[in-house]
Amino acid sequence: MSIQTKAGAGLIGLCALYTVSAVAEISVSTRIDDTTGGDWRATYGSCYSVVPWAPRAVHNPEFEVGPDFEGDQPQQYVIPIEPPQDAFCISGAATDKFDFRIFTAGAPEPNPGHAFVWGFHDPNSGEQFAVLPGTPQWNACRGIFYPATYDSDMFDFDPLSGEIKLETGGSATVAFYFLSEADVCRSQDYRLFIDGNKVAEGNIKDLSVGKYLVFDIDGLPEGGSLIRLDTEQIADGNSLAFCQNQGSTFGLNSHLAGIFVDGTEACAPPGGITRTLGYWKTHPDVIDGSFDGDGGFESLLPLNFCGEEIAVACDAVKFLSQGGGGINNFKRQGMAALLNCEAFGCSSEISTLIADGSAACGAGTSFDFGGAGSTLDEFNNSGDDLALPFDSPSAQPHACSSLSPKQLKKLQKLESLDSLSKKQAKKLEKLLSKM
Repeated sequence: MSIQTKAGAGLIGLCALYTVSAVAEISVSTRIDDTTGGDWRATYGSCYSVVPWAPRAVHNPEFEVGPDFEGDQPQQYVIPIEPPQDAFCISGAATDKFDFRIFTAGAPEPNPGHAFVWGFHDPNSGEQFAVLPGTPQWNACRGIFYPATYDSDMFDFDPLSGEIKLETGGSATVAFYFLSEADVCRSQDYRLFIDGNKVAEGNIKDLSVGKYLVFDIDGLPEGGSLIRLDTEQIADGNSLAFCQNQGSTFGLNSHLAGIFVDGTEACAPPGGITRTLGYWKTHPDVIDGSFDGDGGFESLLPLNFCGEEIAVACDAVKFLSQGGGGINNFKRQGMAALLNCEAFGCSSEISTLIADGSAACGAGTSFDFGGAGSTLDEFNNSGDDLALPFDSPSAQPHACSSLSPKQLKKLQKLESLDSLSKKQAKKLEKLLSKM
C-alpha cells in the first residue's frame, strides 16, 4: 500500500488502520504510520509543527504558544504560563497562523497535573533511555535528531491533551507522533475532538517504534476550528493485556512526541502564485537562490524527482528542457510544478499528483503521464499573471548551456534576428541540439 502525503513523500508499506467518522459536514479518516519514523520533514509538518526539546526533565502545567488561544477545557485548566526555554521547537510555513497547547487535565488544586517535557537522553543525570534507531524526531530549530516527548508524568492526571487552533476551514491533515523507550510497552487510548465534538477514537500500540496517528479531515468550518487529541493509558482491558503479553515494563503515563499540520488553507500560496516552466527554465538563479535581490528564496533545492536528486539548478533545468509528450511532458511540467509548490505552496491534490507521477517515473511503472502533464501545465499557468513577492532577476536562457563562448555568441546572434533563412535556421537548430 502506498499513501501519498506531501510532494515526494510516499509512505510505502504503511501499517494503516483506517476508520472514518463524521460530525455534521466534517469527515475524518484515521490511519497509523509506523514507517516514517523521526525524520518527518518530507512527509509531515510543512504547514506547522511542534516537537518537544528538553535536554532534561521540564515540568509545567501547560505549554502554550499562539497569539489568541482559547481552549475548550474548563477555565481552571487554562493556565497561561510562559513556557521554559527550549520546551519545544515550532517550524513550518505558517507558524503565525496557529495556536497550540499541551496540557494535562488533572485536578487543579492542590496537585495540578503536569505536562512534562522529557529528553530520553539526559546529559545532566547521565541516564540513557534507549530509543530505537530512526525514531528520534528531527528538531528544525537545532538541526539535529533528538528523542524527546511530552509526558503526563503524574499517572492519575491523564489524559495528556494536545490542542491545535486553526484559523481557516476546509481540509487539514493533522499527525500526532508517539515515541517511547525501547524497553517500555505503552498502549494509548485516544479520542479526537473538533470544536468539542468527538469525531474519532481508538488505540495505538507499541510506541517504541515511533508511530504517527494521522487524521485526514475534510469540511472544517471556514471560521476556524479547535482540534484536540486526548491520550490516556488505561490500566485494564485490551491495553493492559497487550503490554502484559509483551513481557516488558508497563508505564501508565501518556506520551506525545510531536504535532504536525499539513494541507490547510493557511499554507496555501497567497493569491495562488505560480510560474510557468519557461520561467523556471530561464531563472536557475531563482531556483538556487543565488540572484542578488530582496525577498527571494535561499534555495528550493535539494529536491527528489523521478528517482533523481536535484542538487543544483541546472539539474532542474534539464528536466524543464525535456522534449516530447507523454512522460517527457510530465517530467518538464512536473518539475515546474514541484518548484512552484516549494516556492509558493500548492494544494494537496497537486502535491499528491506530483508525488505519484514522480514515484512511477522513477520506478518505471505505468501511470497516466499524459493526463498528469496536462493538469500540471494548467496549474503552472494558473497564477503566472500574479506578482512575485520579490524582484525577479533577468532571464538567463543559456545559463545551463554546454556551448562554448563562441557557439553561444552565434546562438544569441541568431536568436536576435527577426527572421531566419533556411541556412540560419539549420545552424540555430544544430546549436540548440547541443545545449
